[in-house]
Order: sequence, then structure tokens, then C-alpha cells
Amino acid sequence: MKIIYFLIFNFLVLLLLNSCNNQHKKTEEGQTIPNKYATDFEIQETSDGYILKVKNRFDQTNSGTYTYYLSSKPESTPNSNVTIPIPVSKVACLSTSHIAFISTLDKTSSIKGISTPELVCNSEVSKLYAQGKIYNIGYDNQINYEKIISISPDVVFAFGVDNTSVSKFQKLTDLGIPVVFVNDFTEAKPLGRSEWIKFFACFYDKLNFATEYFDSIENNYLNIKSSIPQNVKKPKVLVSLPWKGTWWVPGGNSFFANFINDAGGEYIFSNNNHSDSQGLNIEEVFAKAKNISFWLNPNNVNTKTEILSIDNRLEFFEPYKTAKIYNNNLKENQAGGNDFWESGILHPDIILLDLKTIFHQDSTNNHSLYYYKQIN
Repeated sequence: MKIIYFLIFNFLVLLLLNSCNNQHKKTEEGQTIPNKYATDFEIQETSDGYILKVKNRFDQTNSGTYTYYLSSKPESTPNSNVTIPIPVSKVACLSTSHIAFISTLDKTSSIKGISTPELVCNSEVSKLYAQGKIYNIGYDNQINYEKIISISPDVVFAFGVDNTSVSKFQKLTDLGIPVVFVNDFTEAKPLGRSEWIKFFACFYDKLNFATEYFDSIENNYLNIKSSIPQNVKKPKVLVSLPWKGTWWVPGGNSFFANFINDAGGEYIFSNNNHSDSQGLNIEEVFAKAKNISFWLNPNNVNTKTEILSIDNRLEFFEPYKTAKIYNNNLKENQAGGNDFWESGILHPDIILLDLKTIFHQDSTNNHSLYYYKQIN
């Protein structure tokens, strides 16, 4: 009988120790919160914060991710990890989309540095900049490191388009200013880009708010998508304009190609599987763009005459004569900043409704275009 009690006691002790070990593992590594659409970031929730992982598209030699540790108790985090205390109170943004995410979280007051302030469409941010409460930190090769250091932000939200642009931020990292790379622009799904609000929310410890916001946007988007007529012929759609002899068109699995598909259009270059833009010569586009119903996003033009100023050969382009042309620059500021690429990232449902209205015009749709306007 004593042996039996001894065995039971040891079993319970081992069970308790195993439970403690599992609990410790969960605290150290975090519990992954699955994304619905986004593919380039991961959130792990820990006992006092988050572990964020962002796909590194330019590094093929290691695990391929940037890892950021966020904690409300940074003093308890292992010394081997650089930890960002949360919630943050001062940030710098190198993209207008970053401003949109932060403003949606009602944390505009935390923004202390921005790039290209003249291109910002957010009126509150522009006002704070004019009042000297937000500073210009430069852009690309003209990043003002001294200004960033003087601001002393809790985090700099950056992005990289190649290894060179990524390496430029090492100076800030060496000085102890955390740089966080944001890849929202690489997401192929419209809702995937919007879902990055959850990523930003972790820095302000507002993940629950961001999740509810995203769920609402997703619900609106899916309801609009389900209302698109399915029993009609899909209109053929062309996108963009040539630049210096090359016509850069969205890949068939790109952000905007997916928008067109969800809105019930037929993107004429959907047969390639690329998610980034593809460069074609004008002759290739001329040959493919026959019987086009709609021509969208012709750069930043406002009239058909301006299209000819880009390339006078377009005067003989069939869509120039017959297609309806719409541009996504209805909300463009005087410097050319386009709110489609700012607030539009957080409102894919409104963009989808714009496209539905353009593609499927009928008397039952009384939606006034929000980001788009017709070019005449």
C-alpha cells in the first residue's frame, strides 16, 4: 500500500512540474493569434505583451523574419532580447499608411515624426505638423537621423524595398532606437493589408479594439462582395499607364487584381500568378487590351488630354476611344498625396463599393464614389 501511495505521489509531482514547464513555455514563446488574410506578420501573445514576427523578404540566409518583443514589464524580459515597452507614446512613421493605422487606433497624438509631410492627407496630422508638434524626418536617401534622434521615439515604423533601404536604419538601431519594418504593402489580399491594424495595435496594447474594427470591415467587405451580380458577363478591365515606354501592370495575384476580381470585373492580365507589378511594352498592352469596358488608375491624370501627354501613341489606343476611364485620385491633395493609398488601406469595403458602382451601374445603386472619379 505504501508503494502505491509513493507512486501516486511521484506521479502527481511530475504532473505538476510538467504543467509548470508548459506554462513557462507558453509565457516565453507566446500563444500565436492566427491571421485571417495577412501572410507577412505573426502575433504571439505573452503574459505581459506580444512577440511580433515580420517576414524578411530580402534575407535568404536565416530564418527569414524580423522579431520584435513588446512588453508592459520590459524589466522582466530576458536581456538577450531587445524589448519595446508598451504602450508606446512617441513614434515616427515613414509611410502614410502607417499614419492611417495609428489614426484609426485613435493614437494620432503619439505621432512625432513623418516623412514627406506634404503628401499626408490626414487633416489632423497636417494640422499638428503645421503647429510644430510633428517633425519632418526626411525620406529615402534624405532621412534626417539627427531629427529622429532628437525626437527619441519609442519606435520608428519603417519599410524596405530592398536590402540597401533596410540597411539604412542600422544606425538608429545601433543608437538604441527600435526600428520596426512594416510589410503591409506586400499583402496580396485587400483585407490582408487592412489586417495589419492588429500589428500596430500591439504597440498600443489595443489588440481587442483592432480585432473588433477589422471584423467590422471584413463583414462589410464580404457583404458587398456577396451582392455583386454573378449571372452577368464580367466587364474587362485595364489598369495604369505607361512610364518611359514601359507599362507597369499589376500582377494577376496582386492587391489590385484581387480587388477587381472581388468587384466582379475581369482583369485582362489575371493569367499570371505574380503578386508584384509586371513591366510590359506598349505593343503588348495594345494587343491584349481589346474590347475593354473600363480603364482604371491611369497614374495621377485628371483629364483624357493628360493621358496623351504621357505618350501620344495612346491617341490610337482602342480603350482611349471606347472605354470608361476612372481614376482613384478623387481625394488627392495639392501636392499629389493620394488618400486612396492612405485611409483607403483601412477602408477596402469602401473601395470595393466604388468598384461595384463603376462596374455594375444600375438604378438601385445610389452610392456616390468616394475614392474614384470619372476621367473625361
